[in-house]
Amino acid sequence: MVNFIKKNILGSLREFRNRFINPIQNGQCADSTPKDVRIMKKRAHVLHAVLAGCVQRRDYSELTKFLPPKHEYVLSVRISPLQYKMYRYYLDHVASEGSKTKTGAYLFKDFQILSQIWSHPWCLHLSNEHRKKNVYKKNQFQKTAQLINVETIVAESGLKENEGKELNDNGNSTMSTDVPQIVLEGAKAACSPRSQSPNQAWYKHLLTERDIRIMEHSGKMVLLFEILRMAEDLDDKVLVFSQSLISLNLIEDFLAASHEARDPLSSLKNGSWIKNVDYYRLDGSTSASLRKKWADVFNNTSNFRGRLFLISTRAGSLGINLVAANRVVIFDASWNPSYDIQSIYRVYRFGQLKQVFVYRLLAQGTMEEKIYDRQVTKQSLSFRVVDHQQIKRHFTHFELTELYTFEPDMLDDPNSRKSKRPTPILPKDSILAQLLQIHKDWMVSYHEHESLLDHKQEEELSEAERKAAWAEYEAESNPAKLPDDSSQDTLQKKTNEQLLELLNKSRTNVSVNFLNLQKMRAHIIEDYILRLHQQYPLLPQAELQIKAQLWKQSDDNRRELAQTLYRASLAKQQTLTLQIQAIFNSRRNVTPANPSTSNQPGEV
Repeated sequence: MVNFIKKNILGSLREFRNRFINPIQNGQCADSTPKDVRIMKKRAHVLHAVLAGCVQRRDYSELTKFLPPKHEYVLSVRISPLQYKMYRYYLDHVASEGSKTKTGAYLFKDFQILSQIWSHPWCLHLSNEHRKKNVYKKNQFQKTAQLINVETIVAESGLKENEGKELNDNGNSTMSTDVPQIVLEGAKAACSPRSQSPNQAWYKHLLTERDIRIMEHSGKMVLLFEILRMAEDLDDKVLVFSQSLISLNLIEDFLAASHEARDPLSSLKNGSWIKNVDYYRLDGSTSASLRKKWADVFNNTSNFRGRLFLISTRAGSLGINLVAANRVVIFDASWNPSYDIQSIYRVYRFGQLKQVFVYRLLAQGTMEEKIYDRQVTKQSLSFRVVDHQQIKRHFTHFELTELYTFEPDMLDDPNSRKSKRPTPILPKDSILAQLLQIHKDWMVSYHEHESLLDHKQEEELSEAERKAAWAEYEAESNPAKLPDDSSQDTLQKKTNEQLLELLNKSRTNVSVNFLNLQKMRAHIIEDYILRLHQQYPLLPQAELQIKAQLWKQSDDNRRELAQTLYRASLAKQQTLTLQIQAIFNSRRNVTPANPSTSNQPGEV
C-alpha cells in the first residue's frame, strides 16, 4: 500500500525485507541478543520516520480523552482434571498420529478440537452431533439428487424404447431395459451411510452423558457465570464473544439449566435467563433486520431485563453499537488480534457512559495462551513501526513457534510448571477482586492487557543513537552512495559515452534530492499548534502542545533525511566529476600508435 502511494520509498520487496523486516523481527523476542535488539530499535525508528509522510494511524487512543476509562484484564484460567486428561490424550494418541509428517499441516484441525476441550469437554460431543446432522443432510440431498437422476434416465430410456418399437418393423424393442436397473442399484449404493471417521469418536471412553450437567469441568464456564451474576447485582450489561457456535450453544444450555434451578420465589429478573427477554444471541444466521432489532432492544435504557448478549466473534465484531453494555467477556482468543480488538469497540465508543471492563479468558498452559502471545507480538510490532513506541519484548523464539507444548499449572500436581507472568496485587475492578477471592483455585494469574503494550520510556533511543541509526541506514541503502562500478578501475573500462551517461545520472540525482529538500519548509511550533487546534478544537492546550511537538519532530526527521540524501548525492557527484575529468584528460594525452610502424612479433 505504501508503494502504491509513494513509489519505491521503501525500495523493492527484497530490499525492504533485508533493511527492515528481518532486523526488526530478529530483535522482537525476549531471547534476542543485545545487538539484535539495538538494531531492531534503530531500524524501527528509521522506518517510522520514513512512513511519517504517507501513513496516518488513528486508533482508540484518540478517544480515550473523551470516554470513561477502560480496563482490560487477561485471566489465565486453570483447566479442570477432565480437560487435562482429554487434552493430554489427544496430543499423545490423536494429534501424534501424523507428527512425523505434520509439522503444522494439521494445525488448524488440532486447534479446533483442542479449543473445544478448553472451552468445555462437552463441546466435543456437541460438535460431533452437529457434524452427524450435516452428514445426514448431505446424504439425504445426494440421495434425492440421485433418485431424480434415476427417474430422468428411466423416463428417457422409456421414451427411447417406445421410439425403438415404432422404428422396428418386427415389433421387437431395440432398447435394453436393464440400464435403468443398473443405474438404480448404483444410486442405492451411493446413498448408503458412510462410516464414521475413526478420529471423530476418540473421546467416547473419556466422556459420559452426565458431564453435560457439570459446569465445573470448565473453569471458563465457572468464571463466566460468576461474572454474569456479579454484573447483574451491579446492573451492568455484558457482551460475551466466542468464535465457536458450539460454545455459544453450550452457554445457552447452561443458562437454561440455571434458569430452571433458580429460586421460584425470587424476583422476576434475578436468575432469570429467557432468550430474547433476558439475553439475546447474534451469529451468522441472524438476519440484518433482527440484528438491528435486538441491538435497539438491548440498548433501550428502559430495558432492565435484557442484560446479556451472546455474539459470534466473526459475525458481531463489526458494524454494531452496543454501548448499553460496559463489560465484555472474550471467551476464546482469536488468531487475528483485530477480531478481539473490534469486539471491545462494540462498547468502547461514543455513547458509553460507564467504565468499561474487558475479561479475556485464556486456558493456561494450552495452545490458546500461545495464540494470545502471538497477538501481543503482532500488536507490539505495529506499535513499534507505526506509533514509534518501545514495547517490552515478552516472548522467545521458542514460544513463538512451539504451539503444541502443554504445561498447565495443576493444583494437585506440585511438579507442574507454574505460570511465569507476575500478578498485580490489587485489580481496579470489584468483580475481578471478588473472583480472585471466591475462585482463586480457578485463576492461575491475571494481568492487564495494556501493560504488555505500554510504551517503555527507558527503552527509547537517545538523540545520538537516532543519528547513528540514520547513518547506518544511509550507509547500507542510500541510493546516492557511490556504486561499486564507480571505482577508478571500473571507470577506466567504460567508453566516453558511458562515462557521460553516468555523470548525467549523478547530476539528475542531485537535482531531485535538492528539489525534495526545498519542498520541506521548516515551521515553528506555533504553526503546528494552530493547525492542530483547527482539527481538534476541544483538545486541551497541554495535549495540543504534545501532539505539535511530535508532529514537528517527525517533520524534522524527514528534513534531516532529505538533507543527508542531498549532501551524499552532491559529494558523490563531485567525486565522480573529478574522476571522469581525470580519465578524459589522460585519454587526450595518449598519442595513438601508428599501425604502419608498430613492431611485429619477433622483430627487434
